[in-house]
Amino acid sequence: MGGDSSIKLRLSVWRDFVPNKALILRRGGEVDQRVLSADSDLQQEVYAWQMKEDPFDGISDESTRLNLKKLLVDKFNSSLPPADRRFATIKEFLVEAKRVIDSNEAEWTISQDAPVDDEESPYRLNPLLALVLHLEWLASSFSEQPGVSVSIR
Repeated sequence: MGGDSSIKLRLSVWRDFVPNKALILRRGGEVDQRVLSADSDLQQEVYAWQMKEDPFDGISDESTRLNLKKLLVDKFNSSLPPADRRFATIKEFLVEAKRVIDSNEAEWTISQDAPVDDEESPYRLNPLLALVLHLEWLASSFSEQPGVSVSIR
């Protein structure tokens, strides 16, 4: 995540990338080379969003917190093939996250991005709700696009 320790979650939206010509990939010091073409799993990042708050931090029940992490972070790990990280897969996380929010299991916290340090009117945020709303917006924007996938780190 670029070395910024204040970033707790980075979400990227990718689209399939098909080069108009074959590309050759050669890693430094290696003799072998690999030809990348239309049938390669190449992706191009088209959107990125970072959270300074941990969206799971305000969930008091450990099993609920671990389940939500599993539904999101494990299923959208960038090491998985793009076909396994499509927007349709995010629905299971959204259903469970909304249940947690609706049952008041996710607490409101003071935001790391507060515009001013004002103890009388702190800048409050429900990080899980912020993530859910952002994912819903992204799904409405990108889910119908072919070859779009998501990674979360």
